[in-house]
Amino acid sequence: MSLSLSTFFTVTFFSSISIILIWSTLKANWLIKQIGISSLFFCIAIIIVRLLIPLEFSFANNIPINRILPWFTLFFETPIITFRDHTICFRHILYLLWIIGALFCLGKSIYTYTCFKRLMDTFSSITNPKIQSILHNIISKYKKPINFEIIQAELVSTPMIFGIRKPKIFIPQIDLSEDEWYHIMNHEVAHYYHGDLLIKLITELISIVYWWNPIVYLLKKQISKLLEIHIDITITKSMSEIERIDYLECLLKISKMRLNKKTNRLVLTFSSNSSSPLFQRFDIILKGYNQKKKVNLKSMFFTVIPTIFMIVLSLLFVFEPYSISAEDAAHTIELTSKTAYLIPNQDNGYDLYYNDNFFGVVTKIRDSYSDLPIYNNIKEVPLK
Repeated sequence: MSLSLSTFFTVTFFSSISIILIWSTLKANWLIKQIGISSLFFCIAIIIVRLLIPLEFSFANNIPINRILPWFTLFFETPIITFRDHTICFRHILYLLWIIGALFCLGKSIYTYTCFKRLMDTFSSITNPKIQSILHNIISKYKKPINFEIIQAELVSTPMIFGIRKPKIFIPQIDLSEDEWYHIMNHEVAHYYHGDLLIKLITELISIVYWWNPIVYLLKKQISKLLEIHIDITITKSMSEIERIDYLECLLKISKMRLNKKTNRLVLTFSSNSSSPLFQRFDIILKGYNQKKKVNLKSMFFTVIPTIFMIVLSLLFVFEPYSISAEDAAHTIELTSKTAYLIPNQDNGYDLYYNDNFFGVVTKIRDSYSDLPIYNNIKEVPLK
């Protein structure tokens, strides 16, 4: 296994195509229903794993690229400074910028997380018996009981869950009915028990490493959308039509009250950040989603199979720049069936002729000139 600039380029290329496929799929509700949430999560999972392990394996084959890529490679390999036996080229500058950018994004995320945590720690938990009873009833549905803190704060614009070890549910400073409290907390608790906070953390890590790739930010948005749709489906699957409408009214109420405030990227919110995903969630909830329904195999060709195919290609092939210098090209010939041929000699080898002139002796026919015609003697060679 090895790591190189070519491998990064190859993995980025094939992964980006897969991410665009996921994005186009998540825009169509009928495709989401046909393919299935689990299949979409599987596609995202293999993309994430490949992005986190961008290595070239021993079984990979090189694909020579003779346009654009050689120029980029030549530029990045151009020496800038030579110090004793060490040479610094543009490639080293690129790596340095990559690391600096990643460290900056990491520091920014840690700073944002720390500031948000310190601010939220200044608020006290809700001790209302009715609200605690609602939370207890929700948690009792899960096998492993977890102690959740509920905090209401004016600075919060939408319900959200925060913290993997000590989870806290933050609620805006608004009046809610018991049903609304139930819907909100049921949604946030479901996020926690389904491991969505950990998924968000991994997604944030990928966006830090690949901070320069806009397609990765697109993946980040699609993961957030899919997590929300998944939770909506999970908690509304056993609801009656009236209960679903109540849930949607609560969702709409929170969305209307949202302020133009930035949300910490490591939390999961009850409502969407834009109207389009919100309408999409409404449509899926109202029309229903059958989780037990068998996946439509034909629809797998839209996203799942192409995504798997792209990831497999990133494992089997690596784009490598291919070019030769003008000096080498002047002394290089191309052996084709039109310009060269072989004649067996007395040493169990072959005499190689190029443009009807003796060129050399070969002991074994290799793949590069295996298509050359073989004649018994020079008299059999047709006249040109």
